[in-house]
Amino acid sequence: MSNLFKYKVEIERSERFWFLLLPVIGIPLLLFVAWLAYVFILREEFASCPPYCENVNFQATDLSQLELSGANLSRSNFGGADLAAIDLHEADLYFANFNGANLTGANLQAASLRGALFLNADLSQADLRQADLSGARLIQANLFAADLRGANLQAADLAGANLRDVLVDEKTTFSAKWQVVWHIVNHNQIGRQLAGADLSRADLAGTDLRSADLSQANLHLANLAGANLTGARLEQAILRQVILDNSTLLDSKWHLVWQLVNEVQVGWDLAGTDLSQAHLAGAYLYQANLAAANLDGAFLATADLRQVNLSEATLRHANLTEARLSGANLRDADLTGAILAGADLRRADLTGAILTGADLRGAVLP
Repeated sequence: MSNLFKYKVEIERSERFWFLLLPVIGIPLLLFVAWLAYVFILREEFASCPPYCENVNFQATDLSQLELSGANLSRSNFGGADLAAIDLHEADLYFANFNGANLTGANLQAASLRGALFLNADLSQADLRQADLSGARLIQANLFAADLRGANLQAADLAGANLRDVLVDEKTTFSAKWQVVWHIVNHNQIGRQLAGADLSRADLAGTDLRSADLSQANLHLANLAGANLTGARLEQAILRQVILDNSTLLDSKWHLVWQLVNEVQVGWDLAGTDLSQAHLAGAYLYQANLAAANLDGAFLATADLRQVNLSEATLRHANLTEARLSGANLRDADLTGAILAGADLRRADLTGAILTGADLRGAVLP
C-alpha cells in the first residue's frame, strides 16, 4: 500500500514539473514563431510607406508631400515621373527604375543607387555627392552640371550620357574610359593623344578634337555631331555607326571612309583615291572602281569586294581576311605582304599581281 502511495506522489511531481516547464519553453518558442511570421509575412502589411517602400510603383503618385529622404525605396518604379528638386538624400534606391524621369536639381546626396536604371533620365544639376552609382545604367542620361564629387560610378554604363560641366573630384570613381570622355567634353585641347582609346557610344558632340591622334580608336556609335576633327589622325579608327551632322568638321579622306562603312551604294567611283590605313572592315564595295587606289595597310577583313576593279591598286600589307573578291580585277595590283587568309578569289583576275609575302592560307584561288 505504501509503495502505491509513493508511486502516485512521483507521478504528481512529474506532472507538476512538466506543467511548470511548458511555459518556460513554450512562450519563448511561440514568440520566436511570431517574430518569424512578422519578418517574412506581416512586416510589409504593418509597415508604412515611407519609410518602407520596396517594390512600389510611384509613376502616377504625387510625391511632393512624402518624406522620402533615407527611405527604403529599393526596386521601386519612378519611370517617367516628375521628380524635379525632390529630396532623396541617403535613400536606398537599389535597382530603382528612373527611366525617362525628370530629376532636375534633385537631392540624391549619399543615396544608394546601385544598379539603378536612368535611361534617358534628366539629372541636370542634381546633387549626387557621395552617391553610390556602382553598376547604374545611365544610358543617354542628361548629367549636365550634376555634382558627382565623391560619387562611386564603378561599372556604371554612361553610354551617350551628357557629361558637360559635371563636377568631379579626386574621390569620384569612374572607369578609365569615362574619365577620358569627361576630360574631352570639359577641357578644350588641341592634339589630344587618344590612339587606341575606347570611345564607343560616347557623347562627344561639339568637342574640340583638332589634330587629335585617334589612330586605332574605337568610335563605334560615338556622337560626333558638331565636333571639330580637323587634322585628326584616324588611321585604323572604327567609324562604323558614328553620328555626324552638317556641322561636324572632318578631313575629306576620313569623311569618305565614314561614308564607305556606313552607306550602301553599288559601284563607288574611287579610282586613284587615298584610302591607306583606313578601317573598312565589312564595307560594301560591290562593283566599286578602285583602280590605282592606295589601300596600303587598309583593314578590309570580310569586306564585300565582288567584281571590284583593283587594277594597279596598291594593297601592301592590307588585311583582306575572308574578304569576298570573287570576280575582282586585280591585274598588276601590289599585294606585297597582304593577308588574304580565307579570302574568296574565285574568278578573280590576278594577272601581273604582286603576291610576294602574301598570306593565302585557306584562300579560294582562281
